[in-house]
Amino acid sequence: MLLLLAAFAATAATQTFNGTCPIALSHQRTNLTTIGQCSADLDVIGPGLEAVHEYVRAPTGLGLDPDGNIFFTYARNMEPQNWTLTKATGFNSEAPWPSAEWQNCAAGQNASECFVNVQNVVLDAEGTFWVIDSGVPNGASYPTTYGAKIMAFNYTTGELIRNYIYPPELYYAKIQLNDIKVNNTLGTAGYAFVTEDSAYGSITTIDLDTGATIRHLFNSTFTTPDPHFISMYNGEVIRNWAGTKSSNLNSGTNGIALTGGNVYWGVKASNHWYFASQEAFISNLTDAEIEAVVQNPGNFPSEQAGFTADDHGRVYICASAQNAILYADTLQSEVTDEVNGVSAGGEGMVAAANYNLKTLVRGGQVQAADTMAILDGWLYFTTNQQGLAPGRQYKNIDKRRGPFRSYRTWIGRGPAV
Repeated sequence: MLLLLAAFAATAATQTFNGTCPIALSHQRTNLTTIGQCSADLDVIGPGLEAVHEYVRAPTGLGLDPDGNIFFTYARNMEPQNWTLTKATGFNSEAPWPSAEWQNCAAGQNASECFVNVQNVVLDAEGTFWVIDSGVPNGASYPTTYGAKIMAFNYTTGELIRNYIYPPELYYAKIQLNDIKVNNTLGTAGYAFVTEDSAYGSITTIDLDTGATIRHLFNSTFTTPDPHFISMYNGEVIRNWAGTKSSNLNSGTNGIALTGGNVYWGVKASNHWYFASQEAFISNLTDAEIEAVVQNPGNFPSEQAGFTADDHGRVYICASAQNAILYADTLQSEVTDEVNGVSAGGEGMVAAANYNLKTLVRGGQVQAADTMAILDGWLYFTTNQQGLAPGRQYKNIDKRRGPFRSYRTWIGRGPAV
């Protein structure tokens, strides 16, 4: 694994985007320096970023296997893609995974047996690779029958272990499966928690033993976008565009993380994120009963994308409007500042009112961080310039400029277990 990553990093060191980057002014500032003296005086925050991969296509999801191999998904939501799930074979090369045959459904093929539109790939605590396929073809509004599914793969052989087909009777309201996290310790064989980012939003639980699938909080206050929501990207206002006709950003539940017995999720087109106990979602509660235990840790200062969590209870959230990744500690023992009269340190969970968002990394390289994964002390993430994509630009002009890079930054922690 270390040799593989070292090879990628060495290749990255010999390649630059349009020359060598200058030292950030914020890194040259002293206590006597005026802030805002130069137009480029925007703070670069956090540890350095190491490029681990670049490619001509804009990636969505990112997964890591225990050997350090990097996998990417290329969602077909906005544009056609030849391959929708790949494995990096070098710093700027990829191969379809688990095979080329999986990447597109043949005419007449059952859509449960091929990839339609892969959104993410996630490694669980037992070494199983989970692939989430929305089943929605490019340009369509609803999943192809049997196309929406959660697939468990052997990451070494690429063999399909089990396929959980999302029930077609739950396809209503343009469902768009987006992200998945798995807790192997719940129930008999574990549970998967799945977000979907249609304008209605929801969180689905899948019993990995029986396959029982329940869609929770559909069209709820806690899963739907803020009314009239617009955002910012690289200092410019963004919204949805169809030619010269504008509309509000309208994505619902998107990122999701599991830690400390809770589910954390964000509503992409909003300034809101939430959490509730995992048990609440698997205990046959009604939506009203789940809503009664949902907690609100305060506003989030950006449109949101991917979530992840580490083994110290820290939740990380991609903040595209801020060119940043933020985090919040959920365990009181990890808190280093007094907040609202509660001293640093201690025991138990942080109260919702005392969540204190901080910036992990911020800078011009963080061009719409979308998906994150943690391995061996490193936080990996994709960037895809989503705010510059045609659907968010006037007259649908594609302002993205690749190649698109994925990075890692040192956090010294492992993935949540």
